[in-house]
Amino acid sequence: MSRTLASRYQPVLVALHWLLALMIIGLLCLGFFVLADMPNTDPKKLDILVWHMAGGMFVLVLMILRLIIRRWSARPATATTGSPRLDRLASIAHQSFYVIVFLMIASGWSTGWLISGAFQPNGEALPDSFAVLPTFQAHAALATLLAILIAAHIAAALYHQFVLKDGLFRRMWFGRRTIVPAEK
Repeated sequence: MSRTLASRYQPVLVALHWLLALMIIGLLCLGFFVLADMPNTDPKKLDILVWHMAGGMFVLVLMILRLIIRRWSARPATATTGSPRLDRLASIAHQSFYVIVFLMIASGWSTGWLISGAFQPNGEALPDSFAVLPTFQAHAALATLLAILIAAHIAAALYHQFVLKDGLFRRMWFGRRTIVPAEK
């Protein structure tokens, strides 16, 4: 079976990319700027945790869907910068997104499981600090790593757009899409 190349990613993948970007950044902001500053004794924290956890599960579903569609659809040729090192770093960064996001979901789910008694009617109290839970420590470290990776990804996209001026951004946006057979 020969692979085909597309001028752009298919619209469903484009929509998933931007929806996941907004959701993941939103969940990171919720964690860093709302949940982290809220004491575990605040009764509103459980409600916000439920939304945070539901968002994480929705990201999981969308990530799996994205992987399946990406696997079976034509996509553009691998982007290049002219530097083999930068190109290899970009490949590692893109693979890292998937690994880190799935690990974040796993560590968040594990943390939720450890505190699941707090979500029961008249349930137990949250621990004084989530920092005592190794699963939360992993979740927090992965969140920081993911935030750094997102910043690097945005910087790389801006580098392509304004320095290399190679039109890379068009590949991950909506528009006319052509598909051609790949060279063997």
